[in-house]
Amino acid sequence: MALALNDPAVQSALIQAGAAFFSTMLAAVSAALIGKRFSDRKKLESKLEMSQKDIEFLLKVEAEHVALHKENGSTPNKIKVRELVREKGFTFSGQFTPGRVRHPRPK
Repeated sequence: MALALNDPAVQSALIQAGAAFFSTMLAAVSAALIGKRFSDRKKLESKLEMSQKDIEFLLKVEAEHVALHKENGSTPNKIKVRELVREKGFTFSGQFTPGRVRHPRPK
């Protein structure tokens, strides 16, 4: 069975079918990309929240360590320890202090 490709009605139907297929594929690809972007954002937000909680935990560990040194009558050396760590190339931005972790900026 041969198609009458010279017939205007057949050409019109083929063009409409191609356009419908293309628009459907474009919508599906767009939806997939947008959905992936939102899921990636959610993943990043959860990792940020977990990181902030880890930082809060580590700052509390440091505070308890300082308190134990004060109880024992020795100097806590918190500043000295931080300086030694900085000399090794690590930095603390100060953006995630205990107060800022408790009250993160609104989304």
